[in-house]
Amino acid sequence: MRFAVIADSHFHPAEGPTDAAWPSDALFNPRNAAAVAMVRQAKPAFVVHLGDVPHPVPGLATHLGALGMARATYADLGVPLLVVPGNHDVGDKPHPWAPAPSVTAEKHATFREWWGAPWWVIERDGVRLVGIDTPIVNSGIALEAEQWAWLESVFVAPGRAALPTFVFLHYPPYLLTADEPEHYDNLAEPGRTRLLDLFVRARVQAVFCGHVHHPFWNQHRGVDFYLLPSTAFVRPGYSELGRVGPGDEFGRNDADRLGFCIVHVEPTGAGHRIEWVHTSTPDPVPPGGPAPDCPLGLTLRHAWDAVLDIPADGLDPFRRKQARNDLVLFASWELGVTLLRLPFEDLRRPATRERLLALRHRGQRAVLYTAERLSEADLALVDEHRDAIVAVEFIVPRLWLDRPLPNVAVPRWVAAFGRHATEEGRYFSHFAPHGFLPGDPDLSRVGGEGILFRIDPGTDPAAGIAAAREAGSALGKAIAALILLPRGGEGVAFTDDAAITARVTAAFRAARAYPDVTVVLDTTMDHDRGYFPRHGLIDRRGNPRPAFRELVRLSKAGADDDFSR
Repeated sequence: MRFAVIADSHFHPAEGPTDAAWPSDALFNPRNAAAVAMVRQAKPAFVVHLGDVPHPVPGLATHLGALGMARATYADLGVPLLVVPGNHDVGDKPHPWAPAPSVTAEKHATFREWWGAPWWVIERDGVRLVGIDTPIVNSGIALEAEQWAWLESVFVAPGRAALPTFVFLHYPPYLLTADEPEHYDNLAEPGRTRLLDLFVRARVQAVFCGHVHHPFWNQHRGVDFYLLPSTAFVRPGYSELGRVGPGDEFGRNDADRLGFCIVHVEPTGAGHRIEWVHTSTPDPVPPGGPAPDCPLGLTLRHAWDAVLDIPADGLDPFRRKQARNDLVLFASWELGVTLLRLPFEDLRRPATRERLLALRHRGQRAVLYTAERLSEADLALVDEHRDAIVAVEFIVPRLWLDRPLPNVAVPRWVAAFGRHATEEGRYFSHFAPHGFLPGDPDLSRVGGEGILFRIDPGTDPAAGIAAAREAGSALGKAIAALILLPRGGEGVAFTDDAAITARVTAAFRAARAYPDVTVVLDTTMDHDRGYFPRHGLIDRRGNPRPAFRELVRLSKAGADDDFSR
């Protein structure tokens, strides 16, 4: 079974926006119509909307007109539509400094008239789907008590079948951590913990949330939480998560962030796969197809779990809140990448380690590279978490290649490191490469179970991998090939996306041709400062470059693509 989840459509009336301060407001309705067309391509069994269907809030004269525009647009879905209320549908959560009028029973009457019950449960094909009304949580109105009693009966009442369960909310319980203070974008206590405990007790598989207009992923005691983008606009404050300036309209019209997801439920219901669909740029492979299958690993040079402050501004003017930019992870999932090459210190940091371990159930594991001597505590960490680690890559100075490697609980790869020689009258580079080249005379001195070969930008990936495979196999070693993306000089930015796309395509085809070799790209995200600045697969906001889009196409094409070329 598969179903679609959309969020925060923010329809305007058919005659256009009347309460708008941004040019992109005029695009909301056509953007939602385009999203509907993409949903139809995916042919889901049904669609769930996570709330904020209209943009005008209840009480404005244009509210009903926007609802009419939404109903007319969603009539083209061709499948059932289920909706949970958002704050633009029934009023803001009970927050003393919320900018819009609070939730009321009267506003719910309008919601019921247009979309049906504000909470619901459906059991279909061996799966349970539960929609929850989050604006009323902590409100104290009669509807809240009614919903809590209903939730207990749905999740934990005796005799309920233990079905795989998916839950749909507007407000996420939290943005970064389950114990964070209340702000505009989460639920307050005590309702937050009460909901989370229900989800854990019922062994909910995944929860889908709207409201923030930006994709995030968290895992709480085994439950996946997905926060979805909008199909209309980006909340501009979250542009703070990018390490470059905001996109169009100060980030609000950063169209690459817009989209929805298709949820593919495994036949047994034991697991699920999330397919992210970008609505700004149609994918050459229609949504709703098989899972992507990418034979390449990705080197993540930048922090992939950095916690950043969102300034006190706009909808949260009196406090800062914290969030993590998860777009690099989402990019790896969109590609179908299962191997991440990370610095060893990612295993040492408790928060990063916890997140890395949570990726195991998504089928992702890590190669940890290090140029340091590992301590006893490091070796114990590897042993404890060996099921999350493919290998430890030891980057060893050539002078030390004869020294014994430490015993670790996973395979040991070796990459040589050597300084450049000095020569009068010739530019001296401070940037020594690591990794072996085929024919290296020091290969015979390598210990461990595997060898990392470097495939320089001037070397064809297929030719380089074939030569590395021959050299390593003669030594009885596993082979890893690090494919370096093109770059210019030390202080010259390389921005030729066509050349990068060609390089990535060649690496993909070579990896398919030599499945016994582990092939990893270096690097993933743009290097836009420091030495050797260059484009990658995604930019510093996490948005796709042309090479990323082509890699997605290849990963989804499967047997339909000719990899012999």
